[in-house]
Amino acid sequence: MNATTQAIIARLENKPVLSPGDIAAAYGMPDASLVIEAIRRGRILAATVGRKFYISREEAVRYIESTAYTADEA
Repeated sequence: MNATTQAIIARLENKPVLSPGDIAAAYGMPDASLVIEAIRRGRILAATVGRKFYISREEAVRYIESTAYTADEA
């Protein structure tokens, strides 16, 4: 796991259930629209209650790790 991925995970709130806004904040995004789009496309598993999304911390970490960028060795 690279340093950037570790830093994003470290910025996640330490609670068992997160909102899209919590994940967006860890990434430094201005709003949660990209996280919500990832949920709608099935890239992040989330439960819905009414119109709100709830994501387990484990799922958020899995998603962050899956989107980590690794530079190719040239």
